[in-house]
Amino acid sequence: MSVTKLVKTVSGTAGEALEINTFNRLVQRYGDAQVVKVIVEAELKAAGETWDSFNTYMRVKTKIQNDEISIVRAAKEAKSLLDADLRDAGFSGT
Repeated sequence: MSVTKLVKTVSGTAGEALEINTFNRLVQRYGDAQVVKVIVEAELKAAGETWDSFNTYMRVKTKIQNDEISIVRAAKEAKSLLDADLRDAGFSGT
């Protein structure tokens, strides 16, 4: 990975963390999802998103962070199954 791509990836991750932290603070401050929805709705709409799509993102993001969803785990399992099938067919693993 190039240095530029690495910096953009890290800065994107930091920016995302800042946005999520700010969102969580709004939820704590106002204690009402409808109030927070009104606050962020124009931003979501300008980006072509909805309150529902944002909530889906937050739900999935949380499951990834809690290791309930792991694409890495799924990819390793697929490779393991492929290697086993190749061995069973008389070929060496990849």
